[in-house]
Amino acid sequence: MREIMIGGMLAPIVLVMPYLIYLHSQYLRFKNEIPRFRNEDDIQKLKNLAAAQMQGTPTLLKIVHYFPALIWITGMLMGDLYWADLFFYIVLPYLVMGVFCIVAGSPPVKIGQFPVEDQNLETQRDHIVHVWLHETHPDW
Repeated sequence: MREIMIGGMLAPIVLVMPYLIYLHSQYLRFKNEIPRFRNEDDIQKLKNLAAAQMQGTPTLLKIVHYFPALIWITGMLMGDLYWADLFFYIVLPYLVMGVFCIVAGSPPVKIGQFPVEDQNLETQRDHIVHVWLHETHPDW
C-alpha cells in the first residue's frame, strides 16, 4: 500500500512538470515569432496563447495542491507513511517545480514588457495580460 500512496503523491508533479515545460515552450515560440506587437494579428495571436494557457490551469492547480497532501494524511492515519515521506515526496518535488517556475518566469509578466507599436495595441496587450494574471477565463 505504501508504494501506491507514494506513486499517488508523486503523480501530480510528474504530470504537471511536462505540462509546465509545454506551456513554457508555447511562450518561447510566441516570443520568437512576435518579438514586438505591430498589428491586430499579433494581438490576436496573444489572445489565442493566453486563452489556451488559461484553459487547464484551474483544474490543474486543484489537483496539484490538494491531492498529494490528502494522500499523505491518509497514509499517516493508516500508518503506511511517515513524516519523512512528506519531505521526500511532497516538499522536495514542489521545490523542484517552484525552482523551474522561478527560473522560467511568468509568461504574462514577460509579455507585458514586450514593445508595442502604438497606444491602442498597448492598451489591448495590457488588458490581455491583466485578464491572464487575475481571471480564470478569458473575456474576449
